[in-house]
This record gives sequence, structure tokens and C-alpha cells, in this order.
Amino acid sequence: VVDMTILVLMPCDEQHVHAAAGIYKALPQEMKEITFPMPMFMDYLIETKIVGNWIMAFFDTLISAKNIYRAAEKQNDNLLIIGTAPSDMEFDAVFNFQEIEETLPYEDRFLDKIKIAVKSDDRLTELVADLVGADASKLALKDCAATADFLTKYMKTDIKNKLEVLRKQYETQLKGVNLSEGISDFK
Repeated sequence: VVDMTILVLMPCDEQHVHAAAGIYKALPQEMKEITFPMPMFMDYLIETKIVGNWIMAFFDTLISAKNIYRAAEKQNDNLLIIGTAPSDMEFDAVFNFQEIEETLPYEDRFLDKIKIAVKSDDRLTELVADLVGADASKLALKDCAATADFLTKYMKTDIKNKLEVLRKQYETQLKGVNLSEGISDFK
């Protein structure tokens, strides 16, 4: 399996803990091991009183996400982040999950509130100024179990090998050989 990084944009607020937990719960164990569900982590920070409010939890979690990303990058590991991320973190795919029962255009009202709350602090304003936006998302997702299944299959897609198959088919076509061979590789 190739190393792949996926971001599922999801508001990191109290209302989305359930959705993040639903997706996480539906993932197979090997996917759970490479997943960082930010709303769940924030809830943990609040419930264990490590931090006192959701804004503090957001910044601690954002920093943790960046550290986890760097560690995965260094070890060439797969990574799935559910939440948000600074735009300097590169992802192979970005999707979004707004609501459990319907696909909606991505909107993060919690982040909008955070930006207003921290505008007098330059350091915090800088942290939230350049996060991955809705325009980066290629697909709006819904239904926790279906999303978990989709993400698992997507993560296991070996893009490099498919590219190699395409390259071989292209070279074969240039030589005028029958292309029906190897088509089953895509199915």
C-alpha cells in the first residue's frame, strides 16, 4: 500500500464529535490506527479537563494534528485526519463531511467564531488564517458507515501501480498490440 494522506474537513466543534466518532467507529482497525479524529480529541481534552474550553482544545488539537502529520510524513505512513489542517500540509485527497444525513457545501461556523475570538492575538490569528478551505474538497460525504467504507477503499487504492498499468497499456497501444489484455487490472 502506498503512503497516502487524506483530510476530511469537518468542523471541530462539539456538535461534530458524534459524526467523527461514527466514522471512526465504522473504520476497520488498520484504518483506526492511522486516523486522527480532531473533534474526538478535542472532546477528550475537555472531558479530562486538560484544557478549559473548546477554543483552547482547538489550538492544542491543531498543533497535535501538525505533529502527527510530520511524524507520518517522516515515516512515510498513511494518515487520515478528520477535522482541519494548515494549508502548508499536503494531502493526496481532501473531502468534507458536514452532516450525517445529507451532503452540504462545507461551512465551518465554529472556525469563523474562533477567528473572531482570537483576532487580538497575532500568534493565534496566524494559526487559523491559512487553513485548508472548502475549495480544496473534492467530494462532500455523508453517512458515517458509508464514509468509513469509502475512505478505507480510497486509502487502499494503489495509485502508483495503476499508473504503471496505464503506462504499460499506453506503450502497448503505441506498438499496435491488442489492448484488451490487462484491462482486468482496473476492475
